[in-house]
Amino acid sequence: MSHDDGNNNAHPYYPFLKWGFLHTPFMMFIRSYNKLSDEDIMKALGLQDYQKMLPPVPASGWHVVFARDTEWTHIADDYRYTLWHSPKTAEVIEKYSKRYDVFRCSIGDIDESFEFAYYQNGNLSRKLVFEHDVFKNTQTITIDKGNKLPNEPTNLSDLKASAARMFPAITHALGIIRVNDPLQNRFFGKKAV
Repeated sequence: MSHDDGNNNAHPYYPFLKWGFLHTPFMMFIRSYNKLSDEDIMKALGLQDYQKMLPPVPASGWHVVFARDTEWTHIADDYRYTLWHSPKTAEVIEKYSKRYDVFRCSIGDIDESFEFAYYQNGNLSRKLVFEHDVFKNTQTITIDKGNKLPNEPTNLSDLKASAARMFPAITHALGIIRVNDPLQNRFFGKKAV
């Protein structure tokens, strides 16, 4: 993504906060009404070798961060895109989407690529993938499935702006409440070998 000077709320102990809420390049939200524990989700994701950590947590390490609102569990990937690259993540989304709504979203690291997908009742309800190839200087929507979500921007420039902030209007319309108290975040990191 392009350089952004708008993150004046960054805290050295909480590098995963941006604009006052939990924000990493790949996030998942599961509407389980807090029925799933962090440990349940980590086990499903194959993260048994992760342990609870206290801040400060290094931004460059292997970690996962959890937060909760009244309905949704927020799961933030590390800056290595560990969960985004893991085939287990798709399995977990498929498994949990049979019982719970699931929203996932990601942004590119060196470009303006982004994606989001919403699963309801075990089905993919909406998916949009925008690819930006900085080497070929191309920008293309490669997947556009399902009906637009409530508050989904209708033009590309608004979608890009929304992606940079992890789709706040869409997540709000889905009932996802941004957790802006860093003390509500729970950190887990890969155990040292």
